[in-house]
Amino acid sequence: MSFDWKNFLLGSLTSIIGITFISFGAALSEKMNMGLDPFTAINRGASSLLGFSLGNYQLVVNLIILMIVFLMKRSLIGWGTIYNMILVGYQVEFFNTIFSNIFNVEAMGLLLRLIVTVIAILIFTFGVAIYMDTELGVSPYDAIAPLITDRTSWSYTPVRVGQDLLVVAGAFLLSGPVGISTIITGFFAGPLINFFSKRVSQPLLKNLTQS
Repeated sequence: MSFDWKNFLLGSLTSIIGITFISFGAALSEKMNMGLDPFTAINRGASSLLGFSLGNYQLVVNLIILMIVFLMKRSLIGWGTIYNMILVGYQVEFFNTIFSNIFNVEAMGLLLRLIVTVIAILIFTFGVAIYMDTELGVSPYDAIAPLITDRTSWSYTPVRVGQDLLVVAGAFLLSGPVGISTIITGFFAGPLINFFSKRVSQPLLKNLTQS
């Protein structure tokens, strides 16, 4: 059977678009001084303390996690995994630079910052839905919970919540940007991703692959 280049390229492009939405939403949330998602928050804190750029530090961390995932359950790894681990950190830095030239956060009221933060979370979770529905592999961080559930009798949800809470605690200790966005993402990311997946990304991908 010949390799389906059309669907691979379409899936790759869609995955990268989803990742770009993720990075855009994360950077916008951080710019509002409302925090980041748990994984990016702990990486931002650690990279700042060590004097590394977020992109370089997050790439190294992702490589370490990737090696563990490869040894334990390589079926979780795909091209989407590679795209995610390489792009997110650098894209967040890129969008941060752009937003620094657009937003004067000090002049924005709390209500406006909250509204922009909610929009950022919606963009972030929409991107996650698109990225995941391409089924080209999960990010190294997202592979941790499935690895644990495969080797224990624990269910996915409490494992993932526990994972995120530990990472949030680590981000707080490392002076990472933990804020209301971090909390909202922790509680509402799952339902929002599920909503966008069923209502937008899955129908969209189905139409694209059938065309």
